[in-house]
Amino acid sequence: MSMIEKLLPDFESLTPAECERIAFEAIEKHRATLTELEEANASVEGFLAPFDEAEAEFGRTLGPVFTLMSAVGGEEFDALEEKLNEPLTRLDAWVMTNEALHAKFVELSKQDLDPESAYLVQEQLRDFRLGGIELDKEGRKQLEEIDLKISQIATKYGQTVSKMLAKTVQVGGKDYSLNNFTNQLALTEMDDPKLRAELLELSMSRGFGGEFDTRSLVAEMASARNERARILGFKNHAEVVLETETAPSTQAVYELLSEVSQAAVEASARDAKVLAERAAKDGLEDFRASDWLYYQEALKQETLGLSSQALKPYLELWNVLENGVFFAANKIYGITAKRREDLKGWDPSMRVYEIEEESGKSLGIFLIDPFTRPGKSGGAWMDSLVQGYSKTDFESIIINCANFEPVQEGPKFLVWDEVETLFHEFGHALHGFLSKTRWEQSAGTNVPRDFVELPSQLNEMWAYHPVVIESFARHFETGEVMPEGMRAQLRDSKTFGQAHATVEFAASALLDQAWYSSEVSETEDVEAFEAAALKAAGVSSELIPPRYRSTYFPHAFTVGYDAGYYSYMWAEALVAECETWFRTRGAVDGDGGLNRAAGEAITEAILSRGSSRDPRESFKSLIGHEASAKAILSRRGL
Repeated sequence: MSMIEKLLPDFESLTPAECERIAFEAIEKHRATLTELEEANASVEGFLAPFDEAEAEFGRTLGPVFTLMSAVGGEEFDALEEKLNEPLTRLDAWVMTNEALHAKFVELSKQDLDPESAYLVQEQLRDFRLGGIELDKEGRKQLEEIDLKISQIATKYGQTVSKMLAKTVQVGGKDYSLNNFTNQLALTEMDDPKLRAELLELSMSRGFGGEFDTRSLVAEMASARNERARILGFKNHAEVVLETETAPSTQAVYELLSEVSQAAVEASARDAKVLAERAAKDGLEDFRASDWLYYQEALKQETLGLSSQALKPYLELWNVLENGVFFAANKIYGITAKRREDLKGWDPSMRVYEIEEESGKSLGIFLIDPFTRPGKSGGAWMDSLVQGYSKTDFESIIINCANFEPVQEGPKFLVWDEVETLFHEFGHALHGFLSKTRWEQSAGTNVPRDFVELPSQLNEMWAYHPVVIESFARHFETGEVMPEGMRAQLRDSKTFGQAHATVEFAASALLDQAWYSSEVSETEDVEAFEAAALKAAGVSSELIPPRYRSTYFPHAFTVGYDAGYYSYMWAEALVAECETWFRTRGAVDGDGGLNRAAGEAITEAILSRGSSRDPRESFKSLIGHEASAKAILSRRGL
C-alpha cells in the first residue's frame, strides 16, 4: 500500500460520533503543537517548516469530517457542525492574535529567505493583520465574538439551504427536485406556461417565509461582517475581502461587473424581443421570465438544430468522465486515471481513480461523488483531503462532488451544462494534482478566490475540442460518434443564450457586493434591499432574475465567496486570455493547444505554482500582459 493510500480515510468507520472524537482531538493537538512552536527558533527549518506541517496535518485530519458534513449531511452531522463552531472559532482567534507566533513571522520577514518562503511569510503576516493582531485587548475580544456569531449564522444558513434542496416541490402532479440556482433546468422541457410560472415562482420564493425562512440570517450576516470590517479599520466587508484577492479594489470589481453586465443587458433586450415573437407564434402573448429558457431551447433547436434530448444518448456520465475529461488531461498534461475498484468512498455510487503522471509516478487519489441525495450540499465543488506538496512527494487526495439527478437503473445521461461541470471541477482537481510547491499552505488551490476559478473555467474549453468530443460523445448503445452536424451545432451554441446567463450572474455578483459594501441593519427588509440594489446596479429585470437570490445564496452567506462571487467573472477575463494563448502560441499544427508542450508551459507558469508567488506574476509569465473585461465580452459573444 502506497503512502497516499494509507492517508485515504476509511469512510465506513467515520460515523458522526467518530468524526466528533477526531475533530476535538485534532483541535487540542493543534493548539498544543503551536504552543510548542512559540519557543522555536525563528528560522525556516526551526519554525516555518514545522508550522506549515502542523497546519497541513490539521487540515488533513479535519478534511474528511467536513467532507462528510457537506457530502452526506443529515441531523447528526449538522449537529456536529454546530458543536465545532465555537472551538474552531476560538482556536483561529487564538492563532491570529498569538503574539509569540506573530513575532516569529516578523523576524523571518527580516531574513534573506528563498522567494517561496518569503512570499509565504508575507501572506501569513497579512492574515495576522486581518485576524486582529494589531487590535488592543478589547478589540480582539470584540472580533472573536463577532467571528463566532458569523460562524454560527453561516452554519445555520447553509444547513437551512440544504434542507430546502432536499425537499421536492410538486407542479402539475409531478415532483421536482429544485436546482440550487433560480432558473430551473426543468423549465426547458415544460410545455405548459402556467406550470413553468408555478415552478419558477416556487424556486424564487425559497427562503422568503415558511419553515426555511433565511431572511433574518441574511441581514444578520451582512450586518455582522460589515461590523467586523469596521473593527479592523475598514469601511466594509468587501474591502477586507479584497485584501486577499488579485482584484486591486472594490471599484475595479464594480467596473468589471458593470461593463460586462451593461453589454449583456443590451443584448438580452434584443434576445427578449426575438423570444417573445417566437412565443407569440404559440399563442403566448404575455412572455415572462419563466418562459425564457423554454423558448431559448426551442430557438436553439430551430436555428441550430440542437436538441438536449437528441444529445443525451451521446453523453453518458462515466464515458464523458473517462473518455472526455481524463482523455483531455492525458493529451495536455500527460496524466492517466486508473480505476481503483478496491478503494471506496463514502457512498456506493462513487468511483475512485489513481492519477499518475507520464513517468508512471502516482499523483494521488481522485474520488468523484456525482449524484444528489437528501442532506448533501447543493451545487458542485472540489476539495483536497490531502494537498500534495514536497513532504507528500506531491501526492494528493482530491474529491469532486456534483448534484446530478440519479437514475434507478441503466446509464446516466447528462445535459451539456453537466458535461461542462465535469470538466470544470476536474480543472480544480488538476490545479491540486499538478501543484509542485515546497509548502502546503502555498499548494494547489490555496490561491486567491478570484484566481482559483482560472484552471477550472479554462478546463471547460476542452469539452468543445473536436478531438476530445470525438473521444467521449459516443452513443451509449452503438458506440458511434456523435454526428459531425451535431458536434458543429454544439460548438456554434457555445455563445447561445450568453446574454441571459451573463445578466443573471452579474445580478447575483452585484447583489453580493451590495450586501457587503452598504449600511445594513439586522432587521433589513431583504426583498426591498434586493430590489433597490439590482435597480441601482442597472440589472433589475422582470425577465431575468438573479442566478441566486439572497435567501438561497450560500456562496455569499456561508463561508467561501462572500463579497467574492465576482471571482468567477474576474477569473473569466484571465481564462479568455489563456484560451487565446492555447489556440495561438500554444497550438501545434492547428491542434488548438491540445498538446503536451502547451500543457507543460501552463503547468510551469500557473498550475504548479499555487500561491508560491503572486498569482498575477504567474499569469503574466505565460500571457505577458494583464487581462481586460473586453476578453470576457468577446468570449461570451457580447
